[in-house]
Amino acid sequence: MKREYVTEKNYRYHEAGRIWLVKALRFTKLPDGALGLSQAEINRVHRAIANEVCGDERSLTGEEFEFLCAVAAVTFTEVAGVVHIDRSTLTKWRDAGKPMPVLRSLFLKRWFWFKLFGEGVAEQSVPLRALQDDVEFLRIAHDTAIRENLTESILRAVA
Repeated sequence: MKREYVTEKNYRYHEAGRIWLVKALRFTKLPDGALGLSQAEINRVHRAIANEVCGDERSLTGEEFEFLCAVAAVTFTEVAGVVHIDRSTLTKWRDAGKPMPVLRSLFLKRWFWFKLFGEGVAEQSVPLRALQDDVEFLRIAHDTAIRENLTESILRAVA
């Protein structure tokens, strides 16, 4: 049986506490006529959102942090081990509803970005200035992931 698809242009997609504008979202037409999203399509969109979150200089919010954990398939406990803090510290921060402290946020964005996209750019060089400035590095990393077709560009929708 041949699958039918419906593509929605400029689809408003809610994830990581924001609304994103997906240029083209491909829905699968189910036998009962309903529309569904394949896991591959969800993964495609989530990788694009993760790249945007990691490439943004603002501190991570709790929703963004949870989203990155889900996309990278890591637990709070694993992340706590990476930053050498107790898991409860991450949980308290997330539950407080405030942005994460800047230095920890930048470190985690870099870590998540490498977890998701690093293998695809392992042989590339990075300008020295980017190694000294996390914000600059994340901007370059974001652009590199798109240029190397590891993900695609996605925009935040205006509210």
